[in-house]
Amino acid sequence: MPKPSVTVLGGGLAGLAVAYTLAREGWRDITVLERLPEAGGLAGSFERDGHVYPLGYHHILERDAPLLYFLEQMNALPDVRWRKIKMLFRMADKNYDLAHPVDFLRFPMGFIDKLYFARLMFMAFSRSDWSEWHDKSAAELVEHYASTGVREIIFEPLTQLKFNLPASEVSGAWLGARLHYREGSMPFGCVPGTNWTKVLCDGLVRLIEDLGVNLRVNTAISGIHADGDRISAVELSTGERITSDIFVSTIPTNLYSRMLPQDDTAGLREVKYSALISAICATDQKIDPEFYWMNLPSLQHAACGIFKLDSLNPEIGRPGDACINFVTHLNNRGMPMFAMSDEELTKAYSDDFEKIFGMKLKPRWFNICRVPEYSPILYRNFQNPLARSTHFNNVYFAGNYRTFPSIVSTGSALGSGVEVGKLILEHNGQGCAVDAGVRNFRLKSKPPA
Repeated sequence: MPKPSVTVLGGGLAGLAVAYTLAREGWRDITVLERLPEAGGLAGSFERDGHVYPLGYHHILERDAPLLYFLEQMNALPDVRWRKIKMLFRMADKNYDLAHPVDFLRFPMGFIDKLYFARLMFMAFSRSDWSEWHDKSAAELVEHYASTGVREIIFEPLTQLKFNLPASEVSGAWLGARLHYREGSMPFGCVPGTNWTKVLCDGLVRLIEDLGVNLRVNTAISGIHADGDRISAVELSTGERITSDIFVSTIPTNLYSRMLPQDDTAGLREVKYSALISAICATDQKIDPEFYWMNLPSLQHAACGIFKLDSLNPEIGRPGDACINFVTHLNNRGMPMFAMSDEELTKAYSDDFEKIFGMKLKPRWFNICRVPEYSPILYRNFQNPLARSTHFNNVYFAGNYRTFPSIVSTGSALGSGVEVGKLILEHNGQGCAVDAGVRNFRLKSKPPA
């Protein structure tokens, strides 16, 4: 019996993972539509002076089973090297590494609050299931396991940096899951000599194309056509119509709802997106102190955080270069900073650099990327939308808006695609080898950088 035809809207990581999951089970009539020149979405890259750089910071986490599984499938996992990174908090014009005992003792917070903070982190590290905190806030979680002082000094600034929201409006389940990942104290992975997200995206494209998937880039969707309780076709900006038995939407929910306002699937319209500005530059200046990730919780800077990408991967650019990534999270794309010109943003981030490092930034180049729909805002009571439309019986949903409470990452996007691929296969009476592979994956070694 022939397998159904499938059209995937969006060639980001979730869309590529859906296509691969189905193609591994013998599905061959699969088309992935991507409006950009290259697949990969938020994991995309750009090139300068013969070197490839990520659009924004990305790192490999040792608990990110879907990501590690896919790297293994494309034979890239043996190339991954692991490095202990340094995460700094900049408070009152001083830098603190909270994973270092001396810095933790120096950190401007009372001793009792430090004990409470240690208890909170112990609870987060030892607990993986935070489902009972879905209807509670980050503020409630911190005050339950720590104290008001810990919330005010550490977590109120961090939820403002991430979502421009107080901790009382942010999901406690998300914060618990985020702390469980231990990003500040675990080794991060990269692929030396290149930008590893380029390796990932190119490898995924090879995997799906080798299985017969039709990937169409530079292909914008202008409309979606419905016929009763089914989607009949998507219309491209060229006027071409593509018909399929099954459609998978990985595009932002607001874009999907604009084209199909009649779809009332629970949770779909409630998703609100934050926006992101990511500016990367290269300089031959020596930057002290050494760090990979610097949080700026004072809220007095244009950037929310600064990443020194060469600290994780010294070979990411030209020998001797520092590769700096300024990142700003915004509550939505309508905030004034999102509309600033490249020149204005370059000046704002250069001013941040001078205030923090005490010298003028002398970049060889700046690359500025604006992401209007970056990640779902994980409010208190946030719930993932359903994976299958309740209005159209041949429509499924995958993407980073369905990965709560996991942190939004390359792996969670891939995992969302695998989950939906598995669901489609189950509805057609088939098992799912990729899902089994992800669930059974174990990282056997972590060769150091």
